[in-house]
Amino acid sequence: MKRLTAAILSVGLLAGGPALANGDDHDHAHGHDDQQVQHYKAEPAPNLKAAVENLRDYNRKLEQHLDQEMTVENMEKIHQLSYTLENALKRMDKDLENIASVLEGMHLASEARNQDKVEGNAETYLENMNMILGES
Repeated sequence: MKRLTAAILSVGLLAGGPALANGDDHDHAHGHDDQQVQHYKAEPAPNLKAAVENLRDYNRKLEQHLDQEMTVENMEKIHQLSYTLENALKRMDKDLENIASVLEGMHLASEARNQDKVEGNAETYLENMNMILGES
């Protein structure tokens, strides 16, 4: 249940936030002085599976840090985690657009009573959504 909640929260953040740029590079334009803040390399998310795995792993790490006293050192560790989480969400944003397109293809194929397209699109949709929801 915790996995499902984390996935839904991640998807909800994507739906409610602005569209994110494609690519794995972190955008450092957060409105702060770069000389005061350390930047970190993010774990790559070359595909949806990697993005989901990174979100699961790094969400767990974030939860562990939130259970600790919020010291400067702990906040720095959370800052470091955020790079990989943001990278994974960028990838998921891109892939969710593709999944939505596949779902629309299934919808239209079902209206046209095109069995092959319904089955093909439905299988692709379910394979990807089950991975996101932790049901694969």
